[in-house]
Amino acid sequence: MIELDGSVHQGMEQVEYDIGRTEELNEFGIRVIRFKNEEVMSNLKNVIEEIKKFLSG
Repeated sequence: MIELDGSVHQGMEQVEYDIGRTEELNEFGIRVIRFKNEEVMSNLKNVIEEIKKFLSG
């Protein structure tokens, strides 16, 4: 699963929620990779490379 995180994900409460959600998804065998919106907008080439690595691993 690929997740894009906007600025709302920077708050401590949301960070803790995201960590717990990722752990729960992992328990079901769902792998999660996260990117900040800014990463996608400013460095799409790197994001694509990270996704390729994630999918091959």
